[in-house]
Amino acid sequence: MQELDFGEIPLYLQIRRTIYEKIINGEYKPGEKLPSEDKLAEVFGVSRITINKALAELMNQEYLIREQGRGTFVSKMRKEKTGRKSLGFSQSLVSKGFKVDTFVYKKEKMIPNKEIAQTLKVPVTKEVIHLQRLRSVNKNPVVLQESYVFTNNCDRLLEIDFEKESLYEVLKNEFHEEVVTAKDTIEAIGAQGEMCEKLQVIPGFPILRAKRVASTQEGKNVEMTTSLYRGDQYVLEVEYK
Repeated sequence: MQELDFGEIPLYLQIRRTIYEKIINGEYKPGEKLPSEDKLAEVFGVSRITINKALAELMNQEYLIREQGRGTFVSKMRKEKTGRKSLGFSQSLVSKGFKVDTFVYKKEKMIPNKEIAQTLKVPVTKEVIHLQRLRSVNKNPVVLQESYVFTNNCDRLLEIDFEKESLYEVLKNEFHEEVVTAKDTIEAIGAQGEMCEKLQVIPGFPILRAKRVASTQEGKNVEMTTSLYRGDQYVLEVEYK
């Protein structure tokens, strides 16, 4: 039986915290089904009403989702909505308590191809920064990102440690180019080639490919990124107004 403190902190809050920590540290994985309320009540030595109250709070905070007739499941890692203040991958997960690790495979200057040049509105003779990053949560790979960035000092971008720093925060604080809008185009594909190795999936594994163009308040396109998300880790939620 899980020990609880029968002091001043309500039992449902203690249970909520315990389940939250299991989600954050990866003991409960995205998409995993939780034990039944009866089983949880037995484990914690409380009533089903107390368990239900703890789970309801975690569902309101989008850590859990309940499916009618199937049970309660851990929510997938990231949700996208219109009107979000946090546009970056790291910010959206760190704000929910997850630890995000970034590994940079490539950080280089390159001459853009036609699509990149047109999107970022730069001459094909101008160099842009190319970043390839793998983002992991609890040491599990979640997304492989290929980014192309153009700003007023590309050489300075090469000096930044993007395993520790957020691209959007660097653009905002060092280059005074804050990303305020982004347009994502998303499609489902099957994993192949390099993405299988880096995302640790088999060929054909469901992948969500998101192509993003991020812009400043002035309408300048500063970033073009293709993100390859593991389909078992990512869910898209769009709000129309």
